[in-house]
Amino acid sequence: MSKNEHINQNKSSTDDFDPYQPDNVALYEVIYGKNLISLGGLAAIDNMFSDFNIRGLKALDIGFGIGGVAFYLAEKYKMKVAGIELHLWMVEYARTHTPTILLNSLEFHTYNSNGRFPYEPETFDLVYSKGVLNHVADKISLFKQVNTVLKPNGLFVIADWIFPMAATENLAPLVCETKESYEQALLNTGFSEISFRNDSKLFLNYAKELLTRLSNNQAPIKQKYGEELFLIIQKQHEELIEKIQQHQKIATRIVAKKTS
Repeated sequence: MSKNEHINQNKSSTDDFDPYQPDNVALYEVIYGKNLISLGGLAAIDNMFSDFNIRGLKALDIGFGIGGVAFYLAEKYKMKVAGIELHLWMVEYARTHTPTILLNSLEFHTYNSNGRFPYEPETFDLVYSKGVLNHVADKISLFKQVNTVLKPNGLFVIADWIFPMAATENLAPLVCETKESYEQALLNTGFSEISFRNDSKLFLNYAKELLTRLSNNQAPIKQKYGEELFLIIQKQHEELIEKIQQHQKIATRIVAKKTS
């Protein structure tokens, strides 16, 4: 679910493998799907917005990766989507891989020199983030910016992991939020009508399907990236399945409305 969550590697055991590189796009696409970088494929995107009418909305995608979610929403739902991303190569990649028919519907940027969104207040009907915010420790600062760029009564939709206890995992740069800590951060930054939906059953199936794809593509992955990396990716997804089954990680769709 989280961007690169399961291919972040221990550098000492993978020859300094850095997942945040354009050379690894082919690996992302084998694991997650074309132009995607998070768990669940297109079905998970539709699931994020399953009970909303998002057709024609103007949206901001926080952490768009290589652009696939924005491409899909712009094409299927005729949305105008702006994307914001830390990695400059991802900005360039998304721009150069935007389908021609969507050029007028999509734009991709990085943060400005002050680390802030390059957008005017009350620009967007919807802000969303899929599988990214578990990498963000300072959610208060980010959520304040989200609130600013949303129109009155605009929605903030998040797909993320919720944990039984707040902590930071030792082997991955993940911020482990509880339902309570997430809710408090949203309340403190001007959001209301906050809801949490447990999507763990769906993401359990997504993870199992991913392992099947991984197995079916093991020869080309091992050839290009090595057997050690293949086995680490496989093990990490097996561990993800176990954590979901044991309720140590809860796949959650969060919705909050900007207080008008």
